Amino acid sequence: MGEAAHNLLGECLDMGDTLRSDTGKTGRAIYGGKKMARRGFQQGSLLQRGSRKKVWFFRWWEDVVEKDGAVRRVRRGETIGPVAQFPSRRAAMQAVSTRLAGINEGTPRAHSVRVFREFAVEDWSPVVLPTLKYATQKHYTYMLNVHLIPALGARQLREITREELQGFINRKLASGLSWKTVKHLRGGLTRVLGSAEEWGYIQHNPALKTRLPRRTYDVPRSALAPEQVRNLVAALDEPVRSLALLLALTGLRVGELLALRWGNVDVKAQALRVSETVYEGHFDKPKTKRSARIVPFGTQAAEIFAALRSRGAGPDALVFASKEGTPLDRRNLLKRYVKPAAKKIGLYANWHLLRHSYATMLDGVGTPLGTIQSLLGHSTPEITREIYLHAIPAEQRRAAESVERLVLGLNWTQAANGETSASERIN
Repeated sequence: MGEAAHNLLGECLDMGDTLRSDTGKTGRAIYGGKKMARRGFQQGSLLQRGSRKKVWFFRWWEDVVEKDGAVRRVRRGETIGPVAQFPSRRAAMQAVSTRLAGINEGTPRAHSVRVFREFAVEDWSPVVLPTLKYATQKHYTYMLNVHLIPALGARQLREITREELQGFINRKLASGLSWKTVKHLRGGLTRVLGSAEEWGYIQHNPALKTRLPRRTYDVPRSALAPEQVRNLVAALDEPVRSLALLLALTGLRVGELLALRWGNVDVKAQALRVSETVYEGHFDKPKTKRSARIVPFGTQAAEIFAALRSRGAGPDALVFASKEGTPLDRRNLLKRYVKPAAKKIGLYANWHLLRHSYATMLDGVGTPLGTIQSLLGHSTPEITREIYLHAIPAEQRRAAESVERLVLGLNWTQAANGETSASERIN
């Protein structure tokens, strides 16, 4: 062997020693030798399961936090997908790369074994519910007790998956609940699990990845026509008669009108201020920031307010109140008076339909969109707020008076003598 060949052979041998040495170091780092670079680093186990339809199954170790705060390591497993979808091991490993990255990022975080019921009742409700409006608190409490806890209460938060929540949503729709109700359930799930993510119980909120099917609309109940509003009002007795008529003439939410105090009504200026709402006897701030507003009203509405006000009624007294001065119950009034009266004359009616009718009539008399939104106190999309920054007060008053002419007729607005009260004219 020549000198050049001998030197080349020596270089190859030296390279082999170097490769073996480097490989040994790598092996200790991955498989847990004494000089392991990162504690907890793992590749997991990937294997095929099933005889007919084979699937890839991935297993790994995970740290969990017990109720007493102790941390222990448990074995976890998850089906990745059918072999037909991932034909090679490399493709299957790519599918689990994100999970491995989270495990091996260098600062692995232990997962809590807290179940949904405990978190919702002991953690979320005492902290989050008091920050919400009273009506919203009642709504979330109902959703938790009737729908969410019965379905998910025993499930550990970290084990709740998007697929499980999607199935829950689909089952609720199939059970006959309305699309809007199921949307609220999904919103409740998103909010509760969002807090769980924020507080470190889970890494990701699975509710965010769920989807509602496309909404199918039933034939909508059309707004009441002006003549139908007159017929409904004529079929009611006081004070429900004035209550219903003022809703149709101002577009207030029923909670806003039932919370209205005399100190917020200026009959001479023909305007009122919305500063409160009431729900089941509980007073609260208006629904949104834009719901706190000034609402003009016409001459006939002013007469109704004047007829309702009794002598000695102070500014804090409610416009509509019981004998004890407490707010009237919207559900009781609707069930005992409005719906029976509407049924007798062949109509369907509720409080929101009167508000919707007001909005429809505003549109019918050519009221600009910005003015309608201002009168109703709606929160609008950003693009709408940019285009319609301010509603013109004069247009608001013209709109209110135009709706009065539609509902009550031209003769009402032309009466100048004021010899009869508003309640007498309805009869």
